[in-house]
Amino acid sequence: MEDSLLIKYLLEETSPDEVTAVEAWIEADPKHKKHFQEFRWVWIKSKDLVQADNMDENAAWERFQVFREANQKKPQPIAQQRFLTSAWARVAAAIVLLGAITAIVLSFLPHSGKALYSNVALVADQETVKELLLDGTLLTLNKNAKLSYSQKWLGDNRLVKLEEGEAYFEVEKNPKKPFVIAVDELEVRVLGTSFNIKKTDERTTVIVDEGVVQVKTGTDELLLQKNEKAVINNDNGTIEKSVSTDQLFKYYVSKEFVAKNLKLTKLVEALNAAYDSEVEVLSARAKEMSITTTLPYGSMRDNLEIIRQTLGVTVSQKGDNIIIE
Repeated sequence: MEDSLLIKYLLEETSPDEVTAVEAWIEADPKHKKHFQEFRWVWIKSKDLVQADNMDENAAWERFQVFREANQKKPQPIAQQRFLTSAWARVAAAIVLLGAITAIVLSFLPHSGKALYSNVALVADQETVKELLLDGTLLTLNKNAKLSYSQKWLGDNRLVKLEEGEAYFEVEKNPKKPFVIAVDELEVRVLGTSFNIKKTDERTTVIVDEGVVQVKTGTDELLLQKNEKAVINNDNGTIEKSVSTDQLFKYYVSKEFVAKNLKLTKLVEALNAAYDSEVEVLSARAKEMSITTTLPYGSMRDNLEIIRQTLGVTVSQKGDNIIIE
């Protein structure tokens, strides 16, 4: 379908046969309908632009005339000549101007505004990555994480698909467009809050830092509030809800491991996950110990030395493993 005919249709200057042809084309395919809706949005904005700033319209008209004169050297169908010389070609010129302005504005938006009309893929390899999304949401991807997101202007929500790994979300509030994270069959829905999602082969864990989060699977559904977490079985969709007793889950966001009267075994578990290491608390006495400390997300060796000095334990290397006792 020619854009010139769509403009003519929007201006209500089409013949009955042309009206029938345009409307039949729109209804023939959902992609056609989407294209027309977006085209109409641009056309409405162009009219607003013309009404709001006559100088901008004149500038657009001058650019359009230059373009037309350059193309008049080429043979053109009579219908196209009528289109170029008609009064409503000024609206087309305004659309050209609006398109240029839109391109400039989009270039300053996160990911050049691509999320408005398509999916944006975000990947973290061996380092954590911070990303500002189009709506102002701040996202931190842990290493080896992968997701995609879209926030289409005609969409009903802000959609994220977490494919691998772990991410921390600080969601910008927008009651008109819920923020939805899809992890396979799991759906997490929020308006504005902070929370962490971690996906492994066996389970997906959601921990709420601030606000309220809705967690939904094909078989179960619940609400999580601050300092609550849900562990979802990826095989059967069941959800187990509990209290989150520490802040270790956000070490890659805060760049530190905060332990407040925390079991040593739990701190070591977090360190192993963060550093992909094999540290084992071996003795019964060490397994019963608790620790209060803040370890920087830096050298594993330095952190083990802090633990050794704080608790008076021994740290030794045995093969590929590190033993605490």
